[in-house]
Amino acid sequence: MKVHVFAALKDVMPAALELNATDIRTIRELKETLLLTYPDAVTLLNACRFSSEKEILPLEKEITDYENIFVIPPSSGG
Repeated sequence: MKVHVFAALKDVMPAALELNATDIRTIRELKETLLLTYPDAVTLLNACRFSSEKEILPLEKEITDYENIFVIPPSSGG
């Protein structure tokens, strides 16, 4: 699976990561792996949502056949 990050996350981790870990079964486990691997990104990652190419993925969602997962940082608008 390829994990894509945006905005300020790109300052503390690669913009795209290729993960082949078979022990990552859910979005929550993916998030925990990223938190451990990139401690400088903890605050940002805790505020992010995760999505596939089609939908926002809840933390409980099992990772099955997602080719790409996107880490969506918080945003605000006016």
